[in-house]
Amino acid sequence: MISIRPSLVGVARADRFVRDALDTTGFHVVVGVDGSGRSAVLDAIGASVDPYPGSIADAPSGSTVLVDDAHLLAEQRLDEIAAAATRSDITLVVATAPREFDSRIEKLIASAGSGRLTLVALDKTSIAARAAATARPISAALANAIAKSTGGILAAVDAALAALGAELSDPAPLRTISEAVAAQHRRMLLDTADDTRALLLAARFGIAPEPATAAQLVARSNEVESVVDLACSSGLLDSTGALIPAAEVPLAELIGDRRCRVLLHSVTDVAARSHLLDATAARALAQRGVVHAGLADFLVQQAESASVETAGALYDAAVDAGFDPAVLAARRSEVSAATGDLDEAGRYADAVLDSAAVCDSADLRTAVRVSASIAAQRGMLSRSAQLFTWLGEDRLGPDGVWAALSAAASGDRGGADRSMTAVSALAPTSSTASGTLLVAGVLGSIDSRSAADSSAAAHSLMRAISLTGNVSDRSCATDTAAAVAALHAVHCGDLARVDSILARALPERRPGSEAHTRLILLGAWASMLRGDAAETGSVLDTLRIPLSHMRNQLFLHAIRVGLARRSGDAGSLMTAWTGAQNVIAEYSADLFALLPLGELLLAATRLGQVDRVEHLVAHAADLLAALGDPPVWASALHWYQVQAAIVAQTPDALVPHAKALAAAAPTHPYSAALAAAGRAWLGVLQGRPDPSDVENSARTLTAFGLPWDGARLASEAALTVSDTATATALLHIARSLRQTGSQPPHSHRRDSSGSTPTPTGSLSEREAEVAELLVLGVTYREVGSRLYISPKTVEHHVARIRRRLGAESRSELISMLRAMGYGGSTSAANGTVTV
Repeated sequence: MISIRPSLVGVARADRFVRDALDTTGFHVVVGVDGSGRSAVLDAIGASVDPYPGSIADAPSGSTVLVDDAHLLAEQRLDEIAAAATRSDITLVVATAPREFDSRIEKLIASAGSGRLTLVALDKTSIAARAAATARPISAALANAIAKSTGGILAAVDAALAALGAELSDPAPLRTISEAVAAQHRRMLLDTADDTRALLLAARFGIAPEPATAAQLVARSNEVESVVDLACSSGLLDSTGALIPAAEVPLAELIGDRRCRVLLHSVTDVAARSHLLDATAARALAQRGVVHAGLADFLVQQAESASVETAGALYDAAVDAGFDPAVLAARRSEVSAATGDLDEAGRYADAVLDSAAVCDSADLRTAVRVSASIAAQRGMLSRSAQLFTWLGEDRLGPDGVWAALSAAASGDRGGADRSMTAVSALAPTSSTASGTLLVAGVLGSIDSRSAADSSAAAHSLMRAISLTGNVSDRSCATDTAAAVAALHAVHCGDLARVDSILARALPERRPGSEAHTRLILLGAWASMLRGDAAETGSVLDTLRIPLSHMRNQLFLHAIRVGLARRSGDAGSLMTAWTGAQNVIAEYSADLFALLPLGELLLAATRLGQVDRVEHLVAHAADLLAALGDPPVWASALHWYQVQAAIVAQTPDALVPHAKALAAAAPTHPYSAALAAAGRAWLGVLQGRPDPSDVENSARTLTAFGLPWDGARLASEAALTVSDTATATALLHIARSLRQTGSQPPHSHRRDSSGSTPTPTGSLSEREAEVAELLVLGVTYREVGSRLYISPKTVEHHVARIRRRLGAESRSELISMLRAMGYGGSTSAANGTVTV
């Protein structure tokens, strides 16, 4: 007996059918669509017997009769088969395609009872087994690709496997398969009539063949059931009744462009009237050039409820299908902005603004809000405020909160109050209440003149987050309550609240969105302040921020500059500073950008390029002055300017900022901590540090989430005092504070393979730390500052290293250390470093 392995419905069942047909007399039926292997089953039986070649009615007892394609036979032949099927002295095996609407075929199939074999599509497992048996072994992924492109129909599967043949190293097997399968589908389609092809084309767009819809698509309405049967048994539909995708191109070619256009319009009509459209089919119809009002309306409806990732494509398809692009411009701008394409969002929004005199008021408000959001993301909050002012208070509606926020952040306190008048008359929805609380919190923080005021402002901001709820993935505004609240918390030195806000708000934002990235960056900022350079760096490595997103770019580059500054590596600092130049050139200072501005100012001071940021610092000072120099927001920048004076070794420049912090101290605890630290630093710069003040300030800074700053103050003071015991105590304090927010010191570096081996040699851990910094060109004083030891101790370590290595000179020592692998790390020893 010949087996038809691997079978179409399982080896055991197919083999059993063939065995039964050979061993048992009676009636047997093989049912399957075209190309499914009906004839292969008959061939397997015929290979073991001599089929009777004459008329079925004359078949002698004990003979085997094989009949193929019974569905194509005339009525008389079917009657002969039906009569012979009752005989028990012969073996009758009939192969036929299914015919749901042909009662004769259906009755014949039913009469076979358990002697029926129904052929089904091959799955990827069966295809892999067949490939191993007939062509060559293939991967599960390739088997799955073949299953999708062929629909699992045996003829198409065999064509794909034959195309692969024995070419074990074919560089493009999928292309080879596609061409072979398309050719097989074309051969199968050549035998189909025009009406059948019409139904197959409709099946590509979601209209499964059935008489009611077929009657609207084919000319032979009186024979529509037979046309449906022909389509369903063509072997070109999958199990859901949809056209196998790979058959679409040859089908369209055979139908022809002109006829195809007519049919597609009819298909769209039927699908729209019968509510059979889905988003995928509708987009495909639009892409095929169908212009149809019902199709366009459907696509818009789908876009309204779709995710932001797919909404834009649906709106595009609706326009292709004939929807008025002007009507959709505002909605398309919002979706484009939400997906991060600010250029496209701006073009759509500008189209609405250009037609402001005639466009819908809601669309105009949306366009202004989108444009204002784009301006904010590009670092131009003053433009955001100007856009809302142009719109006018009477048309702001619920966007009055964003107008007020933009005005406040750009220094226009009065404008913020005026914008909020538009919100007071609105229904108190959750979004309106959230926006109102957000603005109230920001304005309260600006007006804050006591600790109680500051707490009340923070309370309003946290309540704004509570009322935000699930944020729409296409919502577009100048900022978010979570980001503003987190910024406020950083300005108050409350890094624990930052963590709480981010843990709550991040899951509600779409990963990769501008708002999500903004929150990630604020979390990274908090990590940097704590001194966790490794964690901060790993977060930055995961971010991919478009260049047009200047607000996030500003924080990204400021954090990179901050990490480089804290590492003390001049090369890394210069690299980070250079990378920030475009952002510096394009950004305009605002209330929510003072932190990165401060970091950039410090880097500029360290590198002697303060002129690059002077315009931003001056703008920030004017903005703060216009708002009354609010302690909550101004103190951080004053502290950065204190540190800049320290770096520049200019005590006189430190004094005005220290005085500003001192003036704010009674009403703002964070300002009080910074003011005390400023006084302690002034003593250090003047060579008269008060160890008690230094220790208290260092520990207070650490309590406010600034352990690096606290450790730096203590270590610099230790290098200034003359008393050895006091210096040692301060260095110990510095080391303990630094260790609260950093990893243990390390002196490894990365090799070309990506590993991080420890340098070879017999140096102790402390000597290795000194060696690393020495090769980087760091002075003894700076080495001591970073490692919390005195310059004299550094000198002793260097002398021991020279003796141990036998170096005759400093240059020889440096060369030997470099050869041993030292000097490759950009964050050597991970200790406290110079500003």
